[in-house]
Parts: sequence; structure tokens; C-alpha cells
Amino acid sequence: MSDTSSDKGTSIDDMIRRIMEMSGAGHGAPVIIGVQIIIPPAGPAGNPGQLVRGDGTEPEIEVHTFGNRVTLVTELPGISPGNIQVLFREDRVFIWAKDGGRHYRASAKVPPAQKGTVEISCNHGVLEISYVPVTPPEPEFH
Repeated sequence: MSDTSSDKGTSIDDMIRRIMEMSGAGHGAPVIIGVQIIIPPAGPAGNPGQLVRGDGTEPEIEVHTFGNRVTLVTELPGISPGNIQVLFREDRVFIWAKDGGRHYRASAKVPPAQKGTVEISCNHGVLEISYVPVTPPEPEFH
């Protein structure tokens, strides 16, 4: 559907009917099992904002390297530091947070963390995780 004036005011039923008509040209009709329409919060130009699924929000995780440390940053507005769980599993980090009616979950591919080097802080809704990455083994020459 384009954003032309002829599409404005079209009901969801009309849009579904139109999709059914367009797909019925000998290829069989689609089966619509469930529909969830989400309007994400507006972000800066070029940034789609946070993704929303079910009852949780999936904030983006920024990955930065400063010297010998990796720093992960994400926004968890309205969450108390005690309600945040962080798990590293090989080259992924998983973050879960729930406080009252707010639910967040996020994951990202990151450099693996050395055990015992992870530092976590949460101030004013910004979660920061800093750690020393696992150093890749030196190649052996024979």
C-alpha cells in the first residue's frame, strides 16, 4: 500500500480484502492466521526505533571497543538495576528486564567475554556492560 491520498482512510478489512483479491490470480488464496500491527516509537532518521513483540520491547544493543575492553550499551527506561538479568553464552549476550508493566529482552552477537571481567552498571535507564574479551589463541607455526 502506498501513502497516497487514495489509501488514507482505508479500513483494515478493505486492505485484507484487496490482498486476497490480488493473490487470487490462480496461485491460491493466502491463509491469515493472526495479525499483530505494531507502530514502533519514532526514532532518529534512519533508525527504526525499538522492535516490539508480544508484551516485551527489544531495545538495540550498541557494541563499542575501548582499549582492551568491550562495552555494550542499551536503554531500559523505568527498570531498577536489581530487575536486570545478563547472560553471556559463547558469542552472544542476552538481556532480560522486567519491572512492573515494563518488559525488555534483547540479544546481540558480541565478542566472547573472559570470565570474571564483566562489570555491569545501570544509571537513569541506561544499561552499560563492560568486559575483557577472550583473546583468540595465537596461531602455531611449525
